[in-house]
Amino acid sequence: MLEANDVASVVLARSGTWMDAMRLQKLLYYVQAWHLAVTDEPLFAEQIKAWKDGPVVPQVWHERKDQATRSADVQSVEDIELDETTSNLIDLVLASYGSMSGEELSALTHVEQPWLEARGDLPENAECRDPISAETMARFYRANRKLGGRTASDLAAAGIYVRAHRTDGGPIDVDSLLAAIPEDDDLGDDCWGGASLDPGDQYRSAGIVADRRRAYAEQ
Repeated sequence: MLEANDVASVVLARSGTWMDAMRLQKLLYYVQAWHLAVTDEPLFAEQIKAWKDGPVVPQVWHERKDQATRSADVQSVEDIELDETTSNLIDLVLASYGSMSGEELSALTHVEQPWLEARGDLPENAECRDPISAETMARFYRANRKLGGRTASDLAAAGIYVRAHRTDGGPIDVDSLLAAIPEDDDLGDDCWGGASLDPGDQYRSAGIVADRRRAYAEQ
């Protein structure tokens, strides 16, 4: 089984650019979630925790604090072995979610069951070290989401391949999901190394509003 930091290296290398820490964590989460949904097996053993700004792998957070560690051109991936299913799945996750900013991905996880279930009745801004259930991740994405327009069952049966790259943010209907995000969060210190990528006009035209006020704090 791979280590989460190895998967992070592949995600960064294939993104082709520098990535802020929030966006990396959320893409790592979606890679693990969809691997669980399609194969019923985790891609890496490290737990994903339900931090207040969304799913986080703490080991990767600590390893990737330095901005330089999140640049695509410094990743060493030659010795990381991926089977065809995993390799194609990472590409498909990046094609589907990769055009979204860290703030948008964080907001999306906030209205999905795995993170909400792990948080329980905690207040929105409360610290949390509880893990997100792998079983819940697998069940939720199988039943409620599509990746590249296909269900997890379709991907498992027919194989994973990447269709033509989408520029509209993928098949996820985030308009209605993000409507549930509260607008009154307090401002916080950004210790994540600049999770402030401009989502661009394509998101504004689709009715998605990035919440730039979210910021991670070490837990």
